Amino acid sequence: MESQNYCNMQFPVYIDFKPVIDYVQSTIGNKELNDILKVPKKMPSDYENVNHKILVKKDAKYSYRPIQLINPYLYYLLVKAMTNKGSWKEIKDRFAALSVPNIEIVSIPKVKGDTDKSHLSASVSSWWENVEQRSLELALSYRYMFVTDITNCYGAIYTHTIAWALMGKEKAKEKRDKHGLLGNVVDHYIQGMQYGQTNGIPQGSVLSDFIAEMVLAYADKTLSEKLIAKNISDYHIIRYRDDYRVFCNSKEDIERIAFFLQEVLSELNFQLNAKKTYLTEEIISESIKADKRAYISEGPIYRKYRKRIYSTLSNLQQEAFFIHQFSKKYPNSGTLIKLLTTFADRLDKKSAVCGNIHVLISIFTDIALSSPKAYKIVLAIISKLINKIPTTDEREQIVNDIYTKFLRFPNIGEIQIWIQRIAYNLPHPIPYTEDICKIVSNENGVELWNNDWVDDAYKNAFPQNKICTEWLRDNYTPVIDIDEVSLFNNY
Repeated sequence: MESQNYCNMQFPVYIDFKPVIDYVQSTIGNKELNDILKVPKKMPSDYENVNHKILVKKDAKYSYRPIQLINPYLYYLLVKAMTNKGSWKEIKDRFAALSVPNIEIVSIPKVKGDTDKSHLSASVSSWWENVEQRSLELALSYRYMFVTDITNCYGAIYTHTIAWALMGKEKAKEKRDKHGLLGNVVDHYIQGMQYGQTNGIPQGSVLSDFIAEMVLAYADKTLSEKLIAKNISDYHIIRYRDDYRVFCNSKEDIERIAFFLQEVLSELNFQLNAKKTYLTEEIISESIKADKRAYISEGPIYRKYRKRIYSTLSNLQQEAFFIHQFSKKYPNSGTLIKLLTTFADRLDKKSAVCGNIHVLISIFTDIALSSPKAYKIVLAIISKLINKIPTTDEREQIVNDIYTKFLRFPNIGEIQIWIQRIAYNLPHPIPYTEDICKIVSNENGVELWNNDWVDDAYKNAFPQNKICTEWLRDNYTPVIDIDEVSLFNNY
């Protein structure tokens, strides 16, 4: 029920979903879905736009990911249904039953630890520790590694397979019309969030990540049973959500494992991503992502000495050019994000910028256009550079030029949300199409979620506009602090 878990997309610091989540929890309490319906038997699945979708670009071309802010009423009811004492025991018991010794699952959502900045940073750390490092260890025991992932995993999940995962396929089909069974309850709520559709689950929350893990754990168990039946036992699999790394000493066996994996996944409406599928003997090299290997081999441009970060290049523009060229070779990469974060951190410590600020802004804007994962860090850098420009008119012109550049990707909510973060106090407002931006701008008539199915007694005081903390919005400068956008502590 934490705001960070409700939506794991990063937002400006003044956006907080806790007020609406807390309101729903306190208003509904122990009531059930039928108790809060405006019209009896007219379910949320009968209404469109029950969830709010935010488009996020996946790459520089035409690939988008719809992040969904689940309707707070349905979100709370589903969390309540899954975490009551009986349901939680059923889920834990089922995960234990689906666990198999040869398959390591390292993507169960983690509780934020004392050293983690966020739940998301905890998950990213888990990837480094349990996928990359573990793969390097397994290179000692195995000769081959098969790497693959699932195409559009969340969008492909067939909602009925959630019940299969919790009960088994045959039992779930036999009892698919029986009310009260947890698998059917989760299936029902997911359909309610998306106009009755049975294909796909909402993406963007830790709750959805957890539900996806149920289905994927069921696939793990099914695969294991097939391999036992085929007398294949000398293998080890690391799975991080929909990413698979299969280790084996026999090329023939690993090809058979790959075949059976595809067979199991296709029965669950999944397909392997051909572009990211390969077999290699170079386990050490391939265990580390290509962007990291390239940066190591080309020599780092940043070094740390006595808690200070130094550059091996002579000025900021050379650093920017290096990062720009790296971004063209390895767009959207983790190493690129780290380079940008370090640049932003160094920029914070400089009282003046030597060289042409407009050139730096142009370079970093181009980086963002080809690396959507870098939007937030790039805009943090740009906000610091704009702050060094003396006149308001010039600052406003630059922001509008940047926004115009991004308009080649129409209606991309994530871009608009973060551009508003640096443009809010400028004299002439930018006309945004994203509803969250409209709430931040105090526009009237905005409806993030369609709550027409909820009885007035439970929604009359629904505090939608409180997702924007106005005093934070009004008191923050247009300069984005690196801690606001970085998952980890600096360098």
